[in-house]
Amino acid sequence: MAAAELRRVGFSPRAFGGLKPTLRMLLALLLAPCLALAQPTRPFGAMLGLQVKFAQGQPLTDLPSLEELGVRWVRDVVPWTEIEPTAGRYVAFSPKLKQRLAYYRQHDIGVVALLTLSNPTAYPATASNPARSFDPAAFGRYAASVAQMLRNEGVRFVIELGNEPHNSGLAKRLGGQWNGKPPSPWVDHYVRMVQAAVNEVKTFDPAVRLLSDDDMWVVHYWFLEAGLPRNLDGFAVHPYTPGIPERAAIAADTDWVRPFTAVDPDRSFTSAVRRLRDQGTAKFARTPEVWVTEWGWPVGTVTRSVSEETLAAYLPRAYIVAAAAGVEVLCWFSAQDSVDGPMGLTDNNGRRRAGYQAYRTLARQLGDQSLLRQVAGASTPTAGVQAYLFQGKSRRTLVLWNVDAAAKWLPVSASDAVDVTGRALAAENTPSGRRGLRFGAGPIYVPGGWSDAEVAAAVNGIE
Repeated sequence: MAAAELRRVGFSPRAFGGLKPTLRMLLALLLAPCLALAQPTRPFGAMLGLQVKFAQGQPLTDLPSLEELGVRWVRDVVPWTEIEPTAGRYVAFSPKLKQRLAYYRQHDIGVVALLTLSNPTAYPATASNPARSFDPAAFGRYAASVAQMLRNEGVRFVIELGNEPHNSGLAKRLGGQWNGKPPSPWVDHYVRMVQAAVNEVKTFDPAVRLLSDDDMWVVHYWFLEAGLPRNLDGFAVHPYTPGIPERAAIAADTDWVRPFTAVDPDRSFTSAVRRLRDQGTAKFARTPEVWVTEWGWPVGTVTRSVSEETLAAYLPRAYIVAAAAGVEVLCWFSAQDSVDGPMGLTDNNGRRRAGYQAYRTLARQLGDQSLLRQVAGASTPTAGVQAYLFQGKSRRTLVLWNVDAAAKWLPVSASDAVDVTGRALAAENTPSGRRGLRFGAGPIYVPGGWSDAEVAAAVNGIE
């Protein structure tokens, strides 16, 4: 364990070549915490993911847009019925999927490989076994087959074990509570599927990461109670909310979440992530990863929709608060509307919405920088001004928005500041007669030298 930790922080005990091995290791262990603290935080851009729709009609001619947007992870489906058309017979990836994988590999884009939960073709239901299409052992073999083929394709990947099982045929077939509360046979069955997949895939390669999945904060709590395997790598969540990204869809006293408390009294997204991670840590005796594999808002006039302008404001806010919460990757939903309604960065005619420009601006402004710290709003994460400082190689960038949407002014006159869609910002007169940069619900990006004293003065001077 000691040697592994040293390698993790990029240090080799062999650096002390003149000492005896025992003293060398002891000295290295004493220095390891300092070395770990000295390591640079990963670039913000490493968490930029996107749900692609190539399996649902999005044209492959859209592949280059991934590079334009700065996408580093895509969520793409690998259907069970295509991989195992008859029981026990596994076939190669389809030519279209292989084409996509080749592009991802060539451009160093990781793949969240979404496995489907049922295979009624190879394992049709019977009167004695109505859930045969969801056979855990067969699912585990399918997961291992996909892992091996992805490894052969040379792509970076993680495996997501199904999509929203409470919304799937599994829950309908086996029954139980929609929120996972016992008695819920579908929860127990899904956990058995996860156990089988983790066992098969980890036997093939212990380094392959696997994620369980659902779209309500409480369901993973019940999955953990039902026995998620301790060598599962993390949880994929879909934190959809009808309101702002900083606030979770549940409250600390939401009745259907009981007996768990899944958020703090402020209902903050960051507290929801922290509490779920802590629950996993208590069960696994190690810290699980949290991935957001779907998050977004529809635009237009459909249920829970927002305007394109509001969507463009929410998108970077969602990514930044997710980064602050320690989320590994956020896959925006989605690249194109396809069959899911107006949730795409582009519509089905190829028109790029404001959200597309917001995504691209976010990647260009912050992709190669690292989140340094929150400098305003930490005590009120769901209201008022929120500000974060990012650190790059040669500059810092201050990002600000107002959750309450009212206009605010940052008392600086930076010439290269841009708004949420990348348009240049000019200083204007503030209510007090000074000059400053105006912002509201949509974040603004203000690059510069930004010493700590300058940050404090600017943030304290917001009016």
